[in-house]
Amino acid sequence: MPGAEHGPCTDGASLVLDPIDALYQTQYGTWYPKLRQCAPKSAVLNLDELQPEFLDWLEEDGLVLSEANDARGPRERVRRNVEQEAREVLSDEEDDEEDEPQFPALNARIYEILDKYGAVFPKLNWSAPLDAAWILPGNMVKCQTPNDVYLLLKSSDFAMKDLEQVKELQAACAARGVDKPHVELVLKKWFEMPRSHEFRVFVRERRAVAVCQRDITFYEHLQVPATQEKILAQLCATVARVLEHVPLVDLVVDVYLTRDLEGSFVIDLNPFLPRTDPLLWAFEELEECAEALRQDPARPVPLRVLTSPAQASQLQPTYSANMVPADVVEIGSGQNVAEFAKEWQEQLATAMHD
Repeated sequence: MPGAEHGPCTDGASLVLDPIDALYQTQYGTWYPKLRQCAPKSAVLNLDELQPEFLDWLEEDGLVLSEANDARGPRERVRRNVEQEAREVLSDEEDDEEDEPQFPALNARIYEILDKYGAVFPKLNWSAPLDAAWILPGNMVKCQTPNDVYLLLKSSDFAMKDLEQVKELQAACAARGVDKPHVELVLKKWFEMPRSHEFRVFVRERRAVAVCQRDITFYEHLQVPATQEKILAQLCATVARVLEHVPLVDLVVDVYLTRDLEGSFVIDLNPFLPRTDPLLWAFEELEECAEALRQDPARPVPLRVLTSPAQASQLQPTYSANMVPADVVEIGSGQNVAEFAKEWQEQLATAMHD
């Protein structure tokens, strides 16, 4: 795919080659303190310490949420308790429902952060629940209550994979006799980020070897050569700053460029491993780019973008393979759209009230 090119980004520092170390170094809580000045404002919570039972709930089957999680103070909790008692008195059903999960310590901490940031964008150690964005209004991962956060994480395959990966990393660290990582809940300050300004930079041997857009959509403004040059210059400068603080040989950097392309935010660091989606590239192509750069260190860095609406239509939408959790598939089996929508809303109402 045609695109602009720019000189390579390089830097020298102590290097990390081991995959386990790469996973550890790309956890948000590991790199964010070092790159705080060029990343969105964020709070990183240790869930193992703050509310360990929340992790048990995340891995349980079903979707049960308590309205009490969104109760901010004593008066609100009393009001909700009265409403709950009224429902119990009026109900003829047997009281055999699951206990509603409540996370008071985590709720309080989330509300402290919401008071500071207004709204938040949640993620775990490596991944954001972007595959579950459909479950909140506007298809956005904009959270304004604790239950918004919980619903997104509970519905996300990406979040579940992070939990599995933390366990694997903990086992590897224990075998090496080093400190084990913990499960992190990251709450980033919410702000609007046009998807057309998000890019993924692939770094091999401390050099950017390839770049592509993150969103699988055709954007007219990305076709302009001068714009591509400006994008690559800003991305290379951003990666150079990252490499000053992160001791990794290979990594993948997700960057958001401001609307005027004059500024940038580091959104995520990812290990250069198969778990990371190469998007518009294939890993074989990335290796070819890296080899070409070894042969010619002055070789420009290729930027790959979608060049036509027809090309975009041939690709699956972003996260299309992860957009609906198993619970929803089971609910919707054999139903038409109207029946499915009605039952799904009933399931959500039950989760919030029962």
